Amino acid sequence: MPLPDPLVRLIEELQRLPGIGPKGAQRLAFHILRTPLEQVERLAGALREVKERVTYCTICNNITDVDPCAYCSSDGRDPRIICVVEEPQNVSAIEKTREFKGMYHVLLGALSPLQGIGERHGNQEFTESGIRNS
Repeated sequence: MPLPDPLVRLIEELQRLPGIGPKGAQRLAFHILRTPLEQVERLAGALREVKERVTYCTICNNITDVDPCAYCSSDGRDPRIICVVEEPQNVSAIEKTREFKGMYHVLLGALSPLQGIGERHGNQEFTESGIRNS
């Protein structure tokens, strides 16, 4: 007996997530099916809210719900020190140490000169004038 179309669609959408294969997507879909409607609505609301409210800081490219982000708008940060990181998750890891008091620049992806992905590729524009302006 084939699965109902809405369940098939959910499995297909879940498979688009990184690290979720066909079996994992099916397990998640059946879990969601068994979950009370109120919990599923909270999950759907959280997904919607993150897409509507979370964006990238126009100065450093970190994720934020206010622009500029808390790091870029903080007077307690040293603008002479800039930590360049690959992804927003790296900022969180560094902040957990409570040691770094400089600014950040998030590349939103890895630099790979051998693959032609350099400092001016896509969102990764990172120039000396951009540093001075931030």
